[in-house]
Amino acid sequence: MNMKKSQLTICILLAMTVLCLAMPVGQNQAQAREGKKLKLGCLAYSEPMVQWIKEGLEPFGYSVEIIMFDANQLPATALKDGSIDGIIANHRPWILTFNREKNCNLEMVKPYYFYSFFAVYSVKHKNLEDLPQNSKIAVPGDPSNMSRSLIVLEKAGLITLNEKSDIFYTVLDIKDNPKKITLLETEITQTARSIQDVDAVITSAYFVSEAAHLDPKDYLFADPQNEEYALGLIVRSEDLDAEWAKMAMQNLRSEEYRKKFKDHYQGKYILYQ
Repeated sequence: MNMKKSQLTICILLAMTVLCLAMPVGQNQAQAREGKKLKLGCLAYSEPMVQWIKEGLEPFGYSVEIIMFDANQLPATALKDGSIDGIIANHRPWILTFNREKNCNLEMVKPYYFYSFFAVYSVKHKNLEDLPQNSKIAVPGDPSNMSRSLIVLEKAGLITLNEKSDIFYTVLDIKDNPKKITLLETEITQTARSIQDVDAVITSAYFVSEAAHLDPKDYLFADPQNEEYALGLIVRSEDLDAEWAKMAMQNLRSEEYRKKFKDHYQGKYILYQ
């Protein structure tokens, strides 16, 4: 009888051990499945790219939900707050400014993917020299793109700037303005929509092409520093080396998707080599 009790006790202990061992495995499996659920944010212009990431990741077991935003700062805010896992939305200098202002650490996955063609566009004037006295030029109003616009105007010979005393130039840094140009600050996704109401806009080829149906190459003056404003997949710093992030960029940089990019954007955005 004692032997039977001992055997029963041993069986119970073995069963409990198996259950205890099984529970972490099940939890790990659930966590693994959960880790393959992703939410990626985008703006209207970048939605095709996020769709391409989804196409590339789903065969490897990832479930990707795409979240569309309608304002420039909203994707980065959602990423910072942890409600989404990655975004394609803002250029790298903008993100670095956002990090400083919001005390966060968002990073762009390398290698960087593409850059925008940022330039001076007009439907009223054919040449830069045609801009009249007291011209009105619409520019993006956020700090990094306002500073970029001022540098473009200086490079174009339209204004002179003081020596920069802060991270970014502002309108207060304009030293000489011979044509007495007035800058109208707008939200970056809305700048191009002002093109009929002003003498010129400074914006990306994508936005001006969508809003005014201009050829991306039909500009008055192009930003000579375009390649320094990288765009691509942005994640929180702890996800910079995540498997899915690396796989996403490998997929986007494949020949198949490079062709899709060029066919879709038609020069409005430019791939890095």
